This record gives sequence, C-alpha cells and structure tokens, in this order.
Amino acid sequence: MGENIYVQLLEEGTQVYKSVPAIPIGDEVYQIQGHELYDPEDEVWEFTPGTLVKTELKDLTAGPVLVAVGKLPTAG
Repeated sequence: MGENIYVQLLEEGTQVYKSVPAIPIGDEVYQIQGHELYDPEDEVWEFTPGTLVKTELKDLTAGPVLVAVGKLPTAG
C-alpha cells in the first residue's frame, strides 16, 4: 500500500516541496510513484517517478513529513 512523501521542486526560486505517492521498500526507503502527476514541462522534481530514495523526517509547513533526500541505486 502506498503512502505520500515530499519531493523538492527545483527551479522554483524558493524552497518548494510536492506531496507525491510512493511505495515503502524498506527502512526509510521509498520508490516514488506519481507518473500521472509528473510533467517535466511544468515542474522539475528533484527525484522523478520510479526513483528509489532515502527519506528523512523534516518539519515543513504541513508539519513533520517524510522528505526524499537522496537517490539510491536500483537493483538489477
């Protein structure tokens, strides 16, 4: 079952995060989903759909949330 994590949007002029669906893989590790939400012509995500990421709990305006902070290698 999926959850939502936050991904930083780049090229916004200020620090902005977007809530995106993700599948938990392991301890603090998620695979970003949201292929239907991703439009590189409109937004530049720090990590794109399909990417495995490490997350950290950060205190944003929405309160404490999981934020993608690093890309992990994919198996294969």
